[in-house]
Parts: sequence; structure tokens; C-alpha cells
Amino acid sequence: MPAMPQPLPSSIEAERHYRPLQRGDGLRLTHCQCRARRGERAVDEEHRAFSITLVDRGQFTYRTRAGGALLGAGWLMLGNVGEGYACSHDDSDGSGDDCTVLALSPALLDQTLSALGVANGTNRFTRACLPPLPRVAGLFHGLDAGGGEGFALEEATLAIVAQVQRALVDGEAPAALPSQDERARAAAHCIETRSAEALTLDEVARIAGLSPFHLLRVFRQSIGVTPHQYLIRMRLMHALSLLRDTRRPVTDVAYDTGWADLSNFNKAFRRAFGCSPRSLRKADRRQLSPAV
Repeated sequence: MPAMPQPLPSSIEAERHYRPLQRGDGLRLTHCQCRARRGERAVDEEHRAFSITLVDRGQFTYRTRAGGALLGAGWLMLGNVGEGYACSHDDSDGSGDDCTVLALSPALLDQTLSALGVANGTNRFTRACLPPLPRVAGLFHGLDAGGGEGFALEEATLAIVAQVQRALVDGEAPAALPSQDERARAAAHCIETRSAEALTLDEVARIAGLSPFHLLRVFRQSIGVTPHQYLIRMRLMHALSLLRDTRRPVTDVAYDTGWADLSNFNKAFRRAFGCSPRSLRKADRRQLSPAV
């Protein structure tokens, strides 16, 4: 079996709790719960494998040599083997965060990218993170919900890497200036916290201190997607959480996450996750919590 990551030093493990979910040949799926508090010094760490990490809950800043960002629920944290990184929680609410980590050995990543037709010599993630990708979140969710029978882990891994690789290629853009990057982050935070509202571009741009059309350019450069795409992804991520963790009617979920039209919600959900909201809930019915 290809070598997999070794445990982190005990000083770091004191703040983090790991729960193995699934593993395969050169693959490991793990749930990570971090309870680091605001103001704690960021610890320099090193990725022991290639990894794609879904932020399930919480907020923290992730930095690598390839860049960094303030990550929230739905964001993807990317790691290259042997690459140093640091996470800090100065912008969090103090309650920590939860993530699901998919770790791949170097040999397996090579095999996966080769199967996807990616040329040799490019087998590294070129960015430190990606904004929410609903299809990837859905694939993680399916595995975390117990969908690990047969070859599910391997099939999901191939699909996840394919989606990430496509997003990396599609998201290539000139780097934003530091001041522009800060304004784009302010706009992203506004969209994250108010995605259920009838937001207008003018409102978001005003918070970022930019004109609407200037925001469109800066946001795409810094975040990797347009403000509209980011808004739709945040609404879908919130809807996925409600469908997974509650028994609220699908119609209520749609309206409560910002959709004005149920038909548009169903179309967007099916396009992002490959199934209808009701089908996803039915497949995961045993995982849902009691009605609230």
C-alpha cells in the first residue's frame, strides 16, 4: 500500500480530534474536529500527503506558499505533499471548525490525474484553496453518510479530483492586488452571511467599497468565481445542510435559503448535485436528525 500521512505532533493533536471514516489503497477519508481558539498562535505544519479538505463548519485562515484565504463552510483546502502550511483562527467565532479530509498518496494522485488526461509534471495543486463547489460537497456528503460500500470511495475520489482539477483550470486568473483581495473577501463574507436575502450587486459592492462593475472584476480575480456563482453556491450549500440535518419540507428549505422560485431551486440543485433535493434526502433518510 502506498505510504500515507503520519500522525501530527502531539502538540497539534491536542487541539484536533481525528475520526477515521474510510480508507483504501493509498486513500484515507478522515473527519477532523479542531478546537483552536481565537488568538492562538498559528502552528507551522507540513502536508504528509496530497489532500482535498472540505470545510464542514467554522471559519479559519489557511496559508501556504501558493497563497491563502479565509475559509468558511463549503470551501476546499488543497494540500501538496511536503508543502508547509499554517492555520489561524483570529477571524473565527471561537467555536472551532469541522472538516472532512480526503488524503491521497503521491502514487495514487499520479494515477488519478493520468486517468483524467492531465499531463505529467503538473501533478500538484496550483492553488491553496477553492470556493465552494456544490458537486464536490455532495460527493463528500455521500461518503460521510455511509456510502462507502464496494468501490464508492475510489469512484468518489476520481470524481472529486476531476471537479477540483477543472475548477483549478477554469479559475486561473491574474492575481488581485492585496487591497483588492481584501475588498473581495469583504464581499464574499457579505454574500456568505446574507445569502438567504434578496441581495443586490449594489449592496455587496457598497460593503466592499467598490463600484458594482469593479467588484465583478476584482471578485473573479480573487475568489475564482463571479459574485453570482458564489451566491448560488452558498445557497446550495446551506440547502444541503438543511436537507441533511433536518426534516423541514423541501419547499421551506428552498425559500429559507434565498430561492424565490421552487422550480429554479430544484433545477439548480439537480445541476449541482446530480439528483433532486427529495432524492438526496430519501437516500440519506437514516442519517437525518429528528424534526425541528
